[in-house]
Amino acid sequence: MKVADVGTGTGIWLVELSRVLPPSAQLQGFDIDLSQAPPDRWLPENVSIHELDAFSDVPEELFEKYDVVHIAIFMLLIAKNDPIPLLRNLLRLLKPGGYVQWDELDFGNRRIVSVDSSFRTDHVQALLEYVAPWESSLGPKSWIGDLSSIFTNQGLKEVTFDRFAMAPEYYRYDNDKSLTAYEEFSYNILDPRGKGEGVHLRELIAKAFEECQKGVGISADMVVALGRKL
Repeated sequence: MKVADVGTGTGIWLVELSRVLPPSAQLQGFDIDLSQAPPDRWLPENVSIHELDAFSDVPEELFEKYDVVHIAIFMLLIAKNDPIPLLRNLLRLLKPGGYVQWDELDFGNRRIVSVDSSFRTDHVQALLEYVAPWESSLGPKSWIGDLSSIFTNQGLKEVTFDRFAMAPEYYRYDNDKSLTAYEEFSYNILDPRGKGEGVHLRELIAKAFEECQKGVGISADMVVALGRKL
């Protein structure tokens, strides 16, 4: 079996998968930026990570090489509310009879949660309101809820679409991940503008983090679309 993980980042999905598949499975991760990937010697023997721009033409040597192609959390990278160009590249990687799985956070139903309804959430709310205009400027994300029909329209069969509410035990982890992403945004996007927006965002993040430590969080559903290529 050969599995491709597109946008693999740290490679953690493949590492976890290697624990439940036989050593003969070939697990290959692809990402345009390998800075998050661990050294090869730290990976399981059947896991490897390679550089690849998922939005560019797929190299011919990778055509129809994989039994499973997995992708996750590309919502901020999809332009014009249209994931089809990327999906077509994924299908080029996939063998006939193979499966493609797309995992995505649905920010359309993002909500603030707390251990107790009496807890204050002012700073978390202020943070979300501050970043909302920039998130909106990235374009609509209705495609996330339409992945099932998109898969079907692209000729995939046995299509399933599932929605999972985040389990409370993951709230803290996901909060830290979200706040870190906003912090990177403040340094990489806002600071170069020279208007003090990055500094202000980091102040909001620090205050929101204090609330999160006390039992406040940001939650969004995970959707998983699965389809089989004929």
